[in-house]
Amino acid sequence: MSEIGEKRHSDNTEQRVENKKSKIESRHEQKSTRTERKSQDKNYDMIVRAKKVWEKLRRGDISREEQTDLMNKMMEVIGGRVQEVIFKHDASRMIQTCLKKGNADQRNQIAGELKGRYLELSKSMYGKFIVMKTIEYCHKYRDQILMELKKNIRKLIRHKEASHVIETFYAQYANATQRHLLLSEFYGPEMTLFSQEGGSKTLEELLTSFPDKKDSVLRFMSETLAGCMDKGTISNSIVHKALYQYMTLADDKGREEMMNHLKEHLQDIVHTREGAWVAMICLSIGSPKDRKTIIKAFKPFLVKICSDEYGYLVLLRLLDVTDDIVLVTKAVLGELGKHAKELFADKFGRRFFLYILAGRNTRYLSTETVQLLKEGDKIRVSKKDPVVRAQEILKSTSPQLIKLVADNAPILMREKLSSQVVQEIMLHAVGDKTEAINAILNLAGESIEKENHIIEDRFANRIVKAMIKADSAEVENDKSIEPLEFAPKLLEVIKPNLGHFATTHGSYIVLALTEEPSTGDDTKAALKAHKKAIEAAAESNSGSKLILEALKKKK
Repeated sequence: MSEIGEKRHSDNTEQRVENKKSKIESRHEQKSTRTERKSQDKNYDMIVRAKKVWEKLRRGDISREEQTDLMNKMMEVIGGRVQEVIFKHDASRMIQTCLKKGNADQRNQIAGELKGRYLELSKSMYGKFIVMKTIEYCHKYRDQILMELKKNIRKLIRHKEASHVIETFYAQYANATQRHLLLSEFYGPEMTLFSQEGGSKTLEELLTSFPDKKDSVLRFMSETLAGCMDKGTISNSIVHKALYQYMTLADDKGREEMMNHLKEHLQDIVHTREGAWVAMICLSIGSPKDRKTIIKAFKPFLVKICSDEYGYLVLLRLLDVTDDIVLVTKAVLGELGKHAKELFADKFGRRFFLYILAGRNTRYLSTETVQLLKEGDKIRVSKKDPVVRAQEILKSTSPQLIKLVADNAPILMREKLSSQVVQEIMLHAVGDKTEAINAILNLAGESIEKENHIIEDRFANRIVKAMIKADSAEVENDKSIEPLEFAPKLLEVIKPNLGHFATTHGSYIVLALTEEPSTGDDTKAALKAHKKAIEAAAESNSGSKLILEALKKKK
């Protein structure tokens, strides 16, 4: 390297070292400046001492005695000065920990010091968590908090931070009286006053007492609810309750106006009971264009909605009212079909597919759910006949569902919830089921040494039994929509092991073959050679015992 090059290299190295030093020094200066600024706060020393105690107190591995001792030390530091630090981020976390880990007297002391500040705290990014912890752990102060907040509920429910406090209070800790009091703030100042005078009442009771106030109440509710949508606090369950009350009491024009506000946001409310009911009403009264908008908004969240405790009901309603089968097939069924394997095994997700296959069958839907769907039929705005619509949806869905069984039979048949869907597909889907039947027959023909053989598996053999009886069943739910002709094919496959299955958990499959007209005689003839083994098994196997009785009936 030349002399000039060496000098340049040396200068660059020195410059980098100097820059590095200057950065470190700069950070130290920033830190010292920050510390100096904090030390100007009159509560600085108190917060520093409290933080040292809190660092130990917040740990989850301390003993009960240590926790008690640390809480006593903490209360010595912050006692009487809680209000001075509640809006600081780190101090806010300390107060929350004290409310969580303190005894009743310590919690009530903190809650008492906060009296008069709950409204202000609710609006604070950090303070709201203190209010929520106070609601959770200080039962005797819940009424106090409610009294401080209630005159501002309409504003608070639309506030980004405070809405979390109102929702937590309403959904998790409020009793019936407190819930009615919170909800009454949606009805307008007059009705709030009437509610307080006669004790908290439901909206229906208030309107029965003051029928002339209905229009003003609904107008006030409409304005408040529209504000919740504008402020992005529509996901709260208290808003859903108020929405449902409005949608059931408003006239057609009022409902349509509210639906126009809601139709692009329904995915935000379907996770609660009342929210799902509101979404169902919107789907029922909406125009084809409205439903298309709703489906478009749903699309990114369809799987989550389908597997939700209440959300799936909205999708059932969607199937009931949408006349555009192509739209339903592509946008809804196409998306959910990609996740059908997981949804089949979900307690709520499977019900969407079962509804397509079995309709309003109380085997899968509660009586209350069926009644809810019937109530929705009364306000449904659709042109297509419900029976025709259901048949078209079944026809468009069946090929995909049958293929799913053909490709995944070993897994789906052995899973408890999925097996119910597979059974309905094999009985009530329409179209060519040859591949699916062959997949099941291949499993039936596997070695009897295989663990969880489908003839003996507790869930899979129910499907096999249902398919055996499907062609001759008298009950409509158990009868296949198209002939399966499955029993003779199954008998041919399992005949070499028929005696084995007749004495194990597969005995009821063999019994079904003896009872089925197309296979009864052949099955009994094949069992003759295994009679002694069946008799021995009959002492402990109820299925084997019934097989013996069936064999005697031949004579």
